[in-house]
Amino acid sequence: MQPSAKTLQIFLPQGSPSGIRIAELTTRIVQAVACPRTGLEALFQRQEIGHIATYFLFGGSDEESKPEAYVGQTEDLVARLKAHDAKKEFWHTVVFLISRTHSFTQAHIRWLEWKGIATATSANRYHLSNGNAGSEPFVTEAMMADLEEVFETGSILLEALGQPLFRPLIEKSSPGVAPEEWFLNGPEASARGSYSSDGFVVREGSYCRLKAVDSAQTGFVSSARQRLVADWILVEEGGHYVFKEDYLFKSPSGAAMVVLGRAANGWLEWKNKDGVPIDQLRKKAAAEVALGDL
Repeated sequence: MQPSAKTLQIFLPQGSPSGIRIAELTTRIVQAVACPRTGLEALFQRQEIGHIATYFLFGGSDEESKPEAYVGQTEDLVARLKAHDAKKEFWHTVVFLISRTHSFTQAHIRWLEWKGIATATSANRYHLSNGNAGSEPFVTEAMMADLEEVFETGSILLEALGQPLFRPLIEKSSPGVAPEEWFLNGPEASARGSYSSDGFVVREGSYCRLKAVDSAQTGFVSSARQRLVADWILVEEGGHYVFKEDYLFKSPSGAAMVVLGRAANGWLEWKNKDGVPIDQLRKKAAAEVALGDL
C-alpha cells in the first residue's frame, strides 16, 4: 500500500533553518523540535522545553563510517540536555518529540524510547550509543494503538528534519516485486548492491579486492576502507575484505571504488543481471519519459 499524502509544516521561530525548527503533520498532535547544540540557551526559553519527551542526539565525526545517535526519554528536558552538553561530546543536534496536547505520560515516552532504540538498531543507518533496547515496556492495548501512530508520525518528522534514523537501508518493494539488484565483479572482487534515493547500498556478504592498486593507496579509497575496517564493517577473510553488514555509500562510484580498490565510475561498473549498467538504464528511462511528454 502506498503511503497517503500528508501536509508537513515546519516553523522557524528564529527565522532561520539553522536555528530552532518545529515540525508537525497538520492533522496530528505530535511535534518534533530540533535545535543545534549551540542554540540550547534559546531553546531553554521556549515553552516546548517544559513537555516530557522522547529525544534524540545526533552527531559523529568525519573519521567515522556512520553518523552517531543516542535515544533517550525524560520528564525534565532542561536538566537532561544540560547533562548531555556537559558529558557527551559527539552530538551537534537534538530532536525531541512532544505532544501538543500534553497527553504524553511516562509510559508513552518509555515505550517510544524502547521502540526507537530497537528500530534504529534494525535500520542500522547510525552508530547507536545506547546499546541494547532491553525488554518492551508494558502498555495497554488502547495505548499501543495510539503509540504506533505516534511513532509513525515521529519517524516522518525526524526524516523531514534530515535524520532518517528509522528508515531501513533496503526499503520494502511492492508485494510480489523484488528490489532491483546490481552486480559488480573485478579482480578478486564480487559485490551486489541496491540503488536508492539517498545513495547506493552494498549488500552484506559482498567481497572486495584486498590490496588496492598503487594509485589508490591514498585518497578516498584508502580512507574509506580504513574507516570501514575500523568499524568492523569490512573484515579480512579468505584473502578479501568482506562486508559484514549492508552499507550505504553516497554514490555508486564510491561503492565501486571501495570494492575494486581503484578509481571507478560506478554508473558504468554496476550492472543488472542482464549486464546493463545503471547509467544506460537511467538514460533509457529518461528518454521514455521525454517521449511520453510529447
